[in-house]
Amino acid sequence: MFATKKRFSGLLLMLAIIMILAACNSGTGSGTTEPTAAGSESTTDSTEINTDSSGSTRIYKSLSGDVEIPAEPKRIVTDMYVSDLLALGIKPVGSIKYYLENPFYADQVEGIENIGDRGAVSLEKVVALDPDLIITYSDQAEEIESYQKIAPTVVIPYGTFTNVEDEIRGFGELMNKSEEAEAWLKTYNERIEAARAKVKAVIKPEETFSILEVSDKSYYGYGDNFGRGGQAVYRALELAPLEITKKELMGDTQWKEISREVVGDYAGDHIFLTVGENNKNYQGDAIWQSLPAVKNNQVYELLEDRYWYFDPIAIQGQAEEFADMIVERAQRNRK
Repeated sequence: MFATKKRFSGLLLMLAIIMILAACNSGTGSGTTEPTAAGSESTTDSTEINTDSSGSTRIYKSLSGDVEIPAEPKRIVTDMYVSDLLALGIKPVGSIKYYLENPFYADQVEGIENIGDRGAVSLEKVVALDPDLIITYSDQAEEIESYQKIAPTVVIPYGTFTNVEDEIRGFGELMNKSEEAEAWLKTYNERIEAARAKVKAVIKPEETFSILEVSDKSYYGYGDNFGRGGQAVYRALELAPLEITKKELMGDTQWKEISREVVGDYAGDHIFLTVGENNKNYQGDAIWQSLPAVKNNQVYELLEDRYWYFDPIAIQGQAEEFADMIVERAQRNRK
């Protein structure tokens, strides 16, 4: 009898969710959305226009078309873009687990509800949060359509932005908070300039930096827009990459697998090496030990779950951490 009641209750819950989704269908956002390649400079064709007579909504021109959104959204759900909202002084009501665990803004996420994880968002949790705006990076038509049935949905494809300035200004336009965006960028630039000055005091301009990751059988090399500290190293701190890195890893292709035999071709004077818990304090093989960066104690290990992130707040924090790592290592090597 108890089991029968539980099944009946479950059916009622699912029916309620279906009815809510159907009722929300009148508030859809953009239609079909195609992902854009990394390198686009803006998420919009233009900013807000056409405020309606009541002033309660406005039209946002996204890459996928016009979306009618609240003039001042109060209950935002986002998957990837927690950092951008927090930078503008906005706390979303819901996001996914991976981005809520970002260590660079862990002190700012209290009260934001977990709606699932990457590839496993709970629509029931999204519905329960009663959002008035959803911002997603998804390129899955079915998922986007489900979001649109819940609330107006703005799609900002993964890789739309290639630098912090464009990203924060893009969200400033979206959220009608351009002044807040400029204020945040002013502080960001001041902090990055201070970090650059630290590094320039101990690093010669001709010294090169590489970003590698170790795996069981090979390495991976990374460019300036795919996590592992790339934006912080090459864009924020303006550290010099190898020519092969610029040629192979700083365009549409941002990463590649590198065999152990040729890792020296991709190893600069300094190496930021991403490692997992199973290969910390990496010693490598004879080829690895022969690299100048290894011999000169200029390999900086980065734990993967901290440096995979590359949102604006994370980039700011990583740049400052890298500057301190470089200065501390330079001082130690001189002793």
